[in-house]
Amino acid sequence: MRARTVKGYLILVVIFFNIISGSFAQQERSVALANVYYKKGNYAEAIKEYEKLAQTNKEGMEVNAQLARCYLLSSYKTKALKYALQLKNLSGGKVSEELSYIIARAYHLNNNFDSAIYYYQHSGNEVGAKHVSKLIGECQYAKDYMAHRVNADVINVGRIVNTESAEFMPFITADKSKLYYTAFRRKEVAMDESYSEDIYYSESFKGQWQSPRKVESLSSDGHEACAGISDDGMIMFVYKGTNNGDLFITELKGHAWTKPEKFQHNTPGFEGSATLSPDGKTLYYVHQPVGSDNRDIYTCSKMYNSQWSKPVKLEGICTEYDEDCPFMHPDGKTLYFSSKGHTSMGGFDIFSSTIKDDLSWSTPENIGYPINTPGDDINFTMSADGKNGYYSSDIEGGYGKQDIYTIRFNTRVLHDLELLVGNVIDASSGRPMEADITVTDNNSNAVVGTYHSNAEDGHFMIALPCGRNYGIHIENKGYLFYSENAKLECAQGYFEISKNIQMQQAQSGSKIVLSNIFFESGKADLSPESRVELLKIVNFLKKNPELNVEISGHTDISGNENDNKTLSTDRAAKVKAFILENGIDESRLVARGYGSAMPIADNISEEGKRQNRRTEFKIL
Repeated sequence: MRARTVKGYLILVVIFFNIISGSFAQQERSVALANVYYKKGNYAEAIKEYEKLAQTNKEGMEVNAQLARCYLLSSYKTKALKYALQLKNLSGGKVSEELSYIIARAYHLNNNFDSAIYYYQHSGNEVGAKHVSKLIGECQYAKDYMAHRVNADVINVGRIVNTESAEFMPFITADKSKLYYTAFRRKEVAMDESYSEDIYYSESFKGQWQSPRKVESLSSDGHEACAGISDDGMIMFVYKGTNNGDLFITELKGHAWTKPEKFQHNTPGFEGSATLSPDGKTLYYVHQPVGSDNRDIYTCSKMYNSQWSKPVKLEGICTEYDEDCPFMHPDGKTLYFSSKGHTSMGGFDIFSSTIKDDLSWSTPENIGYPINTPGDDINFTMSADGKNGYYSSDIEGGYGKQDIYTIRFNTRVLHDLELLVGNVIDASSGRPMEADITVTDNNSNAVVGTYHSNAEDGHFMIALPCGRNYGIHIENKGYLFYSENAKLECAQGYFEISKNIQMQQAQSGSKIVLSNIFFESGKADLSPESRVELLKIVNFLKKNPELNVEISGHTDISGNENDNKTLSTDRAAKVKAFILENGIDESRLVARGYGSAMPIADNISEEGKRQNRRTEFKIL
């Protein structure tokens, strides 16, 4: 009996030591696994493993230190403070410079700026005096920005777009009808977080984003990200993770995107997000040369041969720290971008700067809290009307690692511009059609930009910055050109004009209003701003030598009708004379004045009278 008891006791001891040994072995494996995740930058998985260890080893200083470090580098940065303070208690109040830095960072990200400053001041030798000085400055800026909160609300766009994974780099068309963005989608469970980046888009219906769709034609087994999109949604910059990061350019033809072509100025370094000016002539993009620690914003201009000029760094915008994610507003003069420099309150903040008449940039301004935070705030875009901004953030309380948010400005950010939106259709069939759209500055006669309506739905969108008199001409072979005028004085605000353009075939009876023919008030003298439109008529007649036309003048009902008839006849004759002077045979032209006899609008309102004062072009 005694022998059996001793034997049983020995068996229990062996089992006990096996359990203990197994527990230690298991713990060692967990530590090793957590450390591997940490080294690979997979902080979410590292946190899971360290949290398990913390449950069984709450007194472990290294576990608490690693949890604090991981949370500082994760999407849940504010949780770092819990473990940083536990680490302080475990150290018996002996706070090293490294621990001071960890605690300072945690306080900084929890908006406790005075405490952050205190601990930053005790971590100088660990991270460098210059860096500490900058971080203390960020805390001081943050205190000021939070004391003068911007009147805006930051709102998650919701489950339709955001998932448990990461959605980022949102870009909207100027009219807020489409949202393009990039999403991480996990391929498989792997310690290196194997994933793919793909481009998605969502369309707005009654102000609500609809179920997103992947842009399949731009997807591959690699990484593709939407790095920027033109105001009208017809040109996209695609980022690919090749060659340290390159840019590609694609155009929307109908419902399909063309094969992306390499950006002319790709280098062995990094090329990232990009934005076009409204006229499509100036490009701003991010570049980091090989061997450089910083990303900067560069700009180049489109030359006459459609090539891009040599890129130059944006002076006044770039700092010794990172700049990223430029976005040129449709007003053509306000550049939004993210920077770790200037007056950042921590990490990347969003700034704005305005280009001046001498082509220099105004001092960048932080757009304020709650849009900017002590964390990274990047990928900002703004609607043409200044009512909404969009950006991606890892703000706690989201659906996943990174979500897309809309910023509702309760006091609209003023941008002076006109957004011309519409569809081009065949007047006889109602069929949508592709057409060439040329925008010209009537004062300088210079072409401002060239655009195209979409072949599938005829849709077009043109952002016209303030301060110019624009002539807009829409053309397609076999059709009369269409003429539109847009003139917006600065400080008038934002206007959106919707027009469905009916293109008439170049046949007998077709006619158009020449919206960019101008006369001095009460006179028949042509204004210099009329030249572009007059030359359009000449070119049209040269391309269609078989056509004969009538130039007709019209007035409103004001004044004496005989005087109106004479004035309208003289004006039509002046237009005819210009055309003759530029090589068109007189036998093809008839000039007539109709006075106020043929109104196209009421003669009561000023707008109606303005429409009735016109010059028309009709095929005989």
